[in-house]
Amino acid sequence: MRDERLRNDTRRAIAELLNELYLLGSRVADGNDEDLIWNLAKSGLIQAPLAQELVDVISLYRSGSDELIYASLVRIMEDIEEAYHTLKARLEGS
Repeated sequence: MRDERLRNDTRRAIAELLNELYLLGSRVADGNDEDLIWNLAKSGLIQAPLAQELVDVISLYRSGSDELIYASLVRIMEDIEEAYHTLKARLEGS
């Protein structure tokens, strides 16, 4: 928490991972950020609980609270990873 460079790198990494997820999701659904996530859930490409987790991650990221991001970092990474791999598998399977 005391290392500003590390906090900035962490935020940048989360943003890049979310962008990769958005790019993948935009191949099959419309919308930006939360709308895209919910459209993926409506299409059955990700489960609704995961969509809610991702919306929470987006909200947490936007909150600007480094303390909350630090406390939730494992959850953030797991949710993004799960969504990315789920989407990728479904897109490759279609």
